[in-house]
Amino acid sequence: MAEPYLDCPAHWLRATLEPDPLSELIVRVDIGGTPSTKVKRYWDGDIPWLTPKEVTGLTDGLFVSRTQRCITRAGLEHSAAKLLAPGTVMLTKRAPVGAVAVNAVPMATNQGFLNFRCGRRLRPLYLAYWLRTNKPYLDKVANGSTYPELYPNDLFEFEIAVPSLETQDRILEIIRALQFASLLGPPLEQSVTAPERMVAIQEHNRRLSRIRDDILPALLAGALDGSLRT
Repeated sequence: MAEPYLDCPAHWLRATLEPDPLSELIVRVDIGGTPSTKVKRYWDGDIPWLTPKEVTGLTDGLFVSRTQRCITRAGLEHSAAKLLAPGTVMLTKRAPVGAVAVNAVPMATNQGFLNFRCGRRLRPLYLAYWLRTNKPYLDKVANGSTYPELYPNDLFEFEIAVPSLETQDRILEIIRALQFASLLGPPLEQSVTAPERMVAIQEHNRRLSRIRDDILPALLAGALDGSLRT
């Protein structure tokens, strides 16, 4: 088992990322696939099909519901792609490593993802933020002769520590509040006319983003406030 990147409270539930059908944390992990581009009937259907480049820009939000391309049922059945239920945590394993998204609708992905299905004791959004926070570890374990890639056997050894669902929900509420505050920045910038006021708002927004980025690891490590240690 690999050493955890975050030093979490000892009483939190601990396990590896390896899928276990009987697990209450990670019950399944799927790798996507690509239907043959030479067969027209596999494409332009109604099943969203996600690629890594579509999630690299998700610095604030996590949910995706639309994709640049869609596949058909035949394309799904004649490829390694899987139809993923909403709430699946989709982690890019190459090009790039460590981008994270959560699907809001049923969708498939190409082979550039590891797709995590959570058990009853793990909120998908909690896992998504945990993976995003642990990107330094993901970058460290990624390897490959041509380009960095996350291999399941390496990733599955990594330990995750998870608090109670109540604590997960409180942590997610704080994260949502910070995200909401940071998203107000661009509209506020457009609402002012004085240049000096614009500069002040931009600096405030940058400071808020830094605070958000600093708080997230502390929240997921249970170190920010003793009230989260339940």
